[in-house]
Amino acid sequence: MSKENKIIYGNRIYLRKMTESDAPFIVEWRNDPEIKKWMFNQEELTIEKHLEWYKKQNASKRIDYIICETKNNQCIGTVNFINIEGSQAEAGKMLGNKNYWGGGYAKEAFRLWLNHGFDNLKFKKIIVRTMINNIPNIKLNEKLGFKTKEKTIIKQSDKEYPVFIMEIEKKDLK
Repeated sequence: MSKENKIIYGNRIYLRKMTESDAPFIVEWRNDPEIKKWMFNQEELTIEKHLEWYKKQNASKRIDYIICETKNNQCIGTVNFINIEGSQAEAGKMLGNKNYWGGGYAKEAFRLWLNHGFDNLKFKKIIVRTMINNIPNIKLNEKLGFKTKEKTIIKQSDKEYPVFIMEIEKKDLK
């Protein structure tokens, strides 16, 4: 589907479809302890495991893109839509290259991604799940217009994670 493969341009970044050749970046980022602690899946990731996962993905249920810095085409993170059901999806983001932390890149990328979801994919509502102690992520989501809907527990591999489920509609996106 063309709207799932387009390049989405921002001011300092662009978003492009994830490919198999992105595996080394993703594995490096996901295994970084400062990033992994916010993931619901805490297992050590290998390139083989990532590629196996990548090949099994059902394109109708998830869309994964890479965040690239425009000046040097550096891959710096990911955005995705998962659990796509009709006019609703769950969004995620990971700014994996720590050299770009704190510079507004995650906010720019996620705003572009949310706009893509509302304008091109025609979602009416987008949700995020974030651990309740991930204050920087919660604040970023709130700056973009997300509202906390509920607190719940996510169970993953014998672990429980208290999370906030936050949601946004197009009219609330800032």
